[in-house]
Amino acid sequence: MLTVLKPAVEKVLQPVARLLKNVDPNAISLLGLLFPVLFFLCVMHKMYALGLVVFIFNGVDLLDGMVARATGKVTAFGGFLDSTIDRFADFTVIAAFGFAHIVSWNIVLPLLMVSFLISYIRSRTELAALGNGKKLVASVGIVERTERLLTVFGALLLYLIFPDFTLWSLNLPELAFGLLTILSVYTVGQRVAFAYKNL
Repeated sequence: MLTVLKPAVEKVLQPVARLLKNVDPNAISLLGLLFPVLFFLCVMHKMYALGLVVFIFNGVDLLDGMVARATGKVTAFGGFLDSTIDRFADFTVIAAFGFAHIVSWNIVLPLLMVSFLISYIRSRTELAALGNGKKLVASVGIVERTERLLTVFGALLLYLIFPDFTLWSLNLPELAFGLLTILSVYTVGQRVAFAYKNL
């Protein structure tokens, strides 16, 4: 849904991308491994404000593609590497809440499962379409990676401001993760329906 904002965000990041024009895009992708790990450590050590600052730097994920396109270095492996690192980052930032005992694993694990399903269904649909001689972009649904990451950011921000708030015995991050899981399950259904209709 929020993917429509990507061009505007990339426009803001253009000056940074120009500064990195001599850097290998794959090296920028690998740098993206650092910030989820730092976020994980911040959450584990209850340094939530610093974790939020670190989280913002996940935006480096956009820079590798921008630099690759600007310098003519777009490769199939680059896309593969970027997608693989995205999955690592998704797991790390979501699982941090479970390991830090902020969100129950009963909530974290279903969210992780549907998050990975959303990505898998898209890639599998597009691959199957290519096998049938068609080109599809299967990024349908109300929850994509951007919505997922913004929800994680918002959940930690709310927890930092209102650490003792509970509703139905659930804290704010648990409520946010629960809602995200429900919307993600719906997104899985949307993508399966899209695949059924178009393959």
